[in-house]
Amino acid sequence: MTWHRRTLFAAVGLAVTACASSPPRPEPAEETPPAGRAKKPASAAVTPPAGTAAVQSANAAPPPAATANVARRDFDDAVQRAREGDCKSAIPLLDSAVQDSPRLGWAYYDLGVCYERTGQVERAADAYRRAADLQPAAIQATDNLTRLYLRVGRASTAESVLGDLAARHPKAVALHDDLARVFEAEGRYDRAADEAKKVLKVDERNVPAMLELASIFYHRKQFELARMVTENARQIDSSNPLVFNTLGFLDLADKNKALALEDFRQAVTLDGALPEAQNNLGALLVEIQDYPDAIQHLQAAVKAEPSFVAARVNLGNAYHGNKQDDLALREYRRALEIDPAHKDIYFDLGLLFLDGSIPGVAPLDRLSQAVAYLKKFRDAGGGDPKLDRYLGDAQKAIAQETRHEEIDRRNKLRAAEAAKKKAAAAAQKAAEAQRAAGANQAAMPQNATSGVRPASLTAGGEKIGDKLGDADIGAPARPTSSKAAAAQPPPAPAADKLGDEK
Repeated sequence: MTWHRRTLFAAVGLAVTACASSPPRPEPAEETPPAGRAKKPASAAVTPPAGTAAVQSANAAPPPAATANVARRDFDDAVQRAREGDCKSAIPLLDSAVQDSPRLGWAYYDLGVCYERTGQVERAADAYRRAADLQPAAIQATDNLTRLYLRVGRASTAESVLGDLAARHPKAVALHDDLARVFEAEGRYDRAADEAKKVLKVDERNVPAMLELASIFYHRKQFELARMVTENARQIDSSNPLVFNTLGFLDLADKNKALALEDFRQAVTLDGALPEAQNNLGALLVEIQDYPDAIQHLQAAVKAEPSFVAARVNLGNAYHGNKQDDLALREYRRALEIDPAHKDIYFDLGLLFLDGSIPGVAPLDRLSQAVAYLKKFRDAGGGDPKLDRYLGDAQKAIAQETRHEEIDRRNKLRAAEAAKKKAAAAAQKAAEAQRAAGANQAAMPQNATSGVRPASLTAGGEKIGDKLGDADIGAPARPTSSKAAAAQPPPAPAADKLGDEK
């Protein structure tokens, strides 16, 4: 049976990847955006230099000097630790900073970054919301908030939160780009195009909005228009990794996998911390069965974004292809914990249990679970051209495994019966040998078997043994002739002769 995986990179989301408007990966506050970060609209606030207190909103009253110094010290220390990858120790410092100075918008932003990196989705979302409310012109917070919700499959929540922020901050143009991405993720392409055009009316060279529009054309299968808009965006910002990420999808639409692979690699080269680009490159490598390289890139994606469901599913597929089924099962289950409604995971679990070897799971149980997962995928509204064939293969495998188990059971019974008969025959033979040995012992002379030395014969009042001298007295004396064999009476004493001698 040919193993098949449902690759997710095309659905993972051009909406999630090609249309992003700010840092592809959350970063602590810094002076200049990392390579590949999309250009901000002209009205956007500049991120404060690393190690300085965060910029206050225009109408915020400054905190007392002593409090500000404490908040700044905690903030600076936390930023340094986060940059070193130690978010766990940075979180308490950032939390202390915002407690001392609740108007520190960038501290909330960095707190959201650290929460997200440690897989604390709800806390990260809350911190991003607070940062966006304090500094609506700074697009990083709303961008990360949007990405976070889309990665965990909560587009409707993102729409609600962003709509509320847009109502409170109507001049925050970047919010419309985030809304465009959410509408695209929901398949509402007309609404998405309207939001992107609102941004372009204010800034016609806004690369994120241009890529969003290209993404909408892609979904509508207007590939020539999508490519034209993307090429215009590349002329404006050729170092933006999201441009090449979009070109990768367009080359896949043209059935040019080799060129698409180069596009995704270029996106990763420009910004290795961009999880969507790492995911898309990894998913394409899974499809061409380069599993070790795919694992490397997909591990980078989930390390940067632990809540990135699609990347975890693709990583599970890569592990499956690399015969690491226990690791594949771990990633699928983690993805389900993040998004239980992600029906494609059930499809991949079904294939894993159908073709894999799950430690601790008997073959028949494994196949039964494969059928259960595939049916759950179908019942959730999932569709795949080969689904019915896979279900049929699973049922056939169950029937075959059932026959094998029955044959094995019968063979074991026969073997057990044969072993029982053999043991009984051996016991009977041993008993017969014991009886024969007993009979032979009973037939032997008592002297020969008692171990008692026979009494010595005497002749003339002397023991024969004494006459033998050094002869072995432990054994009966051997007769020297046939006459000596019979016992003879001793001669009568010559009394007269004895008397005469006296």
